[in-house]
Amino acid sequence: MTHTFEFSTPATHNDSKSLQNIIYIKQEDEKKHFIQYIQFEELKLSNGKNAIKLINVNVKVDRSYFLEIANICLDDRQRRRQLFSTLGKRRFGANNKRHDYYLINKNTNTKILEKSYDEYNKENLFTICYSESTDASTNQYRVFHLKIAGLNYAYIDQINITKRKKYLKNFCVELLEEEVELLNSIKNKKERIDYIFNKIGKIYFKSLQSETITLSPDKDARSLALSRIIKESADMELASRVNDNRVFRQLKEKRELMERIDLSLHKHCFNYSNNPHDETQREALSLILETFINHTKELSQLDEISAHLVNIKILVETKALNYILDKNDNDLKDILLYTLEMFTLWNKYLYEEEEDIKGFNIATVDLIAALRHLIDMCYKFKHEYKCHDAEQGKEELLVIEAPVEVKAHQESLTSAEDFFRDVHLDGEIYDELREIESEIEGLFYAQEYTLEINDSLILFFKRYTYTLNPLFEFKDLSYSFMLLSQKLSEYELRDNGELLIALMRGLISDILEWKKSVLVDQTAEDIHYMDKSFYANIAQIEMSLEDLEINTDENFGDDDFIEFF
Repeated sequence: MTHTFEFSTPATHNDSKSLQNIIYIKQEDEKKHFIQYIQFEELKLSNGKNAIKLINVNVKVDRSYFLEIANICLDDRQRRRQLFSTLGKRRFGANNKRHDYYLINKNTNTKILEKSYDEYNKENLFTICYSESTDASTNQYRVFHLKIAGLNYAYIDQINITKRKKYLKNFCVELLEEEVELLNSIKNKKERIDYIFNKIGKIYFKSLQSETITLSPDKDARSLALSRIIKESADMELASRVNDNRVFRQLKEKRELMERIDLSLHKHCFNYSNNPHDETQREALSLILETFINHTKELSQLDEISAHLVNIKILVETKALNYILDKNDNDLKDILLYTLEMFTLWNKYLYEEEEDIKGFNIATVDLIAALRHLIDMCYKFKHEYKCHDAEQGKEELLVIEAPVEVKAHQESLTSAEDFFRDVHLDGEIYDELREIESEIEGLFYAQEYTLEINDSLILFFKRYTYTLNPLFEFKDLSYSFMLLSQKLSEYELRDNGELLIALMRGLISDILEWKKSVLVDQTAEDIHYMDKSFYANIAQIEMSLEDLEINTDENFGDDDFIEFF
């Protein structure tokens, strides 16, 4: 099945200017379906010659998308709207934990938009408003609209569930006032989703590079535009890949500069992990990470990969990774090996003679997940080791018979004053911490551990996690608070909560003292002076939570009990 639809439309916000549209659809077989869309306008060049300005996009789609466009009941404008909606849904850019922005105003500060998204999430439950399924996957959608600084933005979350995995895409698209009114007037949920993807597809299409072609005497504008349609299947498939996989193309162009960076990364990573105290190996690994980050920093679609590698680079440069690798933990080494394998597979696609862009896209998702898991595990291991070391330190102190003079190595300490000379915390953060602390005061007067106290503690540790997480010096402490918050959210209330109350009072008291001397007054000579106490308290709390769960298991008889000393 092939068909060509031709029609004209007015230019956006300029009814006197006409744009010509061509939609070419082709069904190659039961599995291959292609849509081409060409939009052009006639121009008069400065040299007096006639020309056309043309944008062309080629998309390979599955059968359901193809049939929507091919529907003979659609008129030209409906078909064009459906095309842009399909184009929006086919965007590869969005992925876990990153927003894709489709903005009319290119100077918009996207950090403000992301912050607004996060604030909305805190105040509202994640409610699915529409779901659709195919044989291959299920897509669930949530949509909401926010007005920020007088401008309108529609946010759409898409949860894509396949047999392989489940991941979240986040889109943000800017809307005009009249478009918001139209969106609000649409009652059908599917049509609302399609309308937003229509806007995404339209803004994406306008961002594609246009082509200006001079008209020859033997061709008019329409004939010249029609001649740009690709009809051979192999060329059509290649063109659809080029349009939908700009990252792959840009990386292919950079590959001569990058060389086989995965091989170098693999080698230096192994050398460093086997001898983390070798300065030469540490510097070599840091350099190869920096090289890759520099090669990819202009590609916004890879900013999540780059961000994870920046995190790893900081762990290497601050020697924090030395601490973890010294423990010779096999689990961490397995995760590191798996991540390197994913990186090698991902980079290998760029050097294959036979292109497999779908494989590259899948490898990109897998690499991002592997890197994220590695970073999470680094902080988890660091948390566990510090807790263990802090506990060991407490036990050692008990057997010391005489005071021992400990010489402080002042050159290795970072004072609060020095640290916050270059780092600024928003005033609102202090207000929020004060508010959270007032809600936790009941802990110090409580006779028993209640559900209300547990909820207050969860909120308390979440707030501190949010505050400390952007500050890399406190990232492992932030991660410890996050893990503790998670454990408390899974904790089932028990009768014996006296020990838990006592341990929590100790930890909260330490945190409040540390906050005053480090975050507020900034008088502490060492920003990490309370770390050992934090990790010791956290370790005891986590052990008490585990003990309570074990000793109140349903297999215990009526005579079983817990005795705390």
